[in-house]
Amino acid sequence: MAALSTALFAWGLQRFGAIKFHTSGNARLQPLSVRLKKRDVASFAENGALEARLERIDDERPIERIFVMGCGRSGTWLLTGLMSTFNDTCVVAKEVPIELFAQLTTTGKNLVLKRNNVSFEGLSQIPERIKIAYAIRHPYDVLTSHNPTSAQTYHVDVQRWLGEMAALRAALESGRKGICIVRYEDMVNDAERVQRKLGDELGLEVGTSVEDLATVFRPSGEAKSAMHGLRGIDKQSLHKYKKDPDKVAYLKSIKPQLGETLDWVSSRFGYDISLD
Repeated sequence: MAALSTALFAWGLQRFGAIKFHTSGNARLQPLSVRLKKRDVASFAENGALEARLERIDDERPIERIFVMGCGRSGTWLLTGLMSTFNDTCVVAKEVPIELFAQLTTTGKNLVLKRNNVSFEGLSQIPERIKIAYAIRHPYDVLTSHNPTSAQTYHVDVQRWLGEMAALRAALESGRKGICIVRYEDMVNDAERVQRKLGDELGLEVGTSVEDLATVFRPSGEAKSAMHGLRGIDKQSLHKYKKDPDKVAYLKSIKPQLGETLDWVSSRFGYDISLD
């Protein structure tokens, strides 16, 4: 009877609650509270509150948590989709604050959430019991990419990119454990190898071929729009800026603002940043 009540409670929250979830994977989501509004979840942003809450949850039934991160237009939705191909995993296909982990669990072993546009600001405070899957992409593709849901010509401005990269660099240089970085270019060119890397570094078991990604990933309408539709992996999305003189001119105009951060990203992740 208790199991039935829990299932009905979870179903009701997902269908009628403050946050309507789009989930993928072969495990179900189990909300732990009716308090899922932003102001309620935000209370776990206080020092140590999220860690303490997760410890209490795991005392009853421990799970693994993975937060998908990366600058906008870096392939975070594709990475989120890849997470749907692992066994015993529930993926919430919605951009949310990390504090939502405090109010959710899963019937499976792994729960995956995707970052919102300000999550990078708190990267250094993310408890290490939460693993991070981080998507990185060539800076020029990021800075000249258009999001259909945005009114801006280029979705990511210089300041956001600099902030995202500064947060990532600080995390890496601090020796932060449990962070798996995958390049967008590798996801596009060899998704199967990236899938294996995610499995090895995050302790996940492959359940579905990457060739069947579109059949197992069930994103929201907003996500589909951001991805230009749910479709197979598109290799034509690489280095599109090179074919557009306006984009090259724009990149030349902002390159001085990118400074030493651009050099670090180029060196660390193997990107050619010439604009000849």
